[in-house]
Amino acid sequence: MARFDVIVAGGGVAGLSTAIFLARAGISVAVFDRAESSLRRVERVNNFLGFPDGIGGAELLDLGRRQAEKFGAEVYGERIDEVAREGETFVVRAGGVDHTCAYFVLASNKRTDLARALGLELGGYGSKFVAVEGGRTAAERVYAAGRITGQPSQAIISAGDGAKVAIELIQRVRGEYYVDHDK
Repeated sequence: MARFDVIVAGGGVAGLSTAIFLARAGISVAVFDRAESSLRRVERVNNFLGFPDGIGGAELLDLGRRQAEKFGAEVYGERIDEVAREGETFVVRAGGVDHTCAYFVLASNKRTDLARALGLELGGYGSKFVAVEGGRTAAERVYAAGRITGQPSQAIISAGDGAKVAIELIQRVRGEYYVDHDK
């Protein structure tokens, strides 16, 4: 059993951005991802900052994963089978193995089952979104980022939302203002 400060469900741009910021801040983080992001099917993303000639969706995700791992995030190619709260800890089962964490981040709009398992109500168009305020959900220590929060389905918006959620988490864990610059 592995123990992390944060476990992220989903390795699209929201989840990877969350992991990059958390790992850079020295917060242990694991991302569970089965490469199901719809961005993988996008041939060319032409509106992502820093890529004036565009970039393939799969390539953007692969670069994000590499960056997250470079800073210390652990990325598992496993699907989360279940998540349950046990006191102040979440037990996350993936691939038949239990992992634990203090905070849980939903970053996949395909995992509304996990939101429901944590007691969250779904709303919005199609009743498939989690309500958040500053990334926090109605469930204590559960955050959400990206499309599952009803954000527009644009990679750059999801990446920014993941970064915002990570900063919220870092400040909560540390109890002080945090800004991420080169160290």
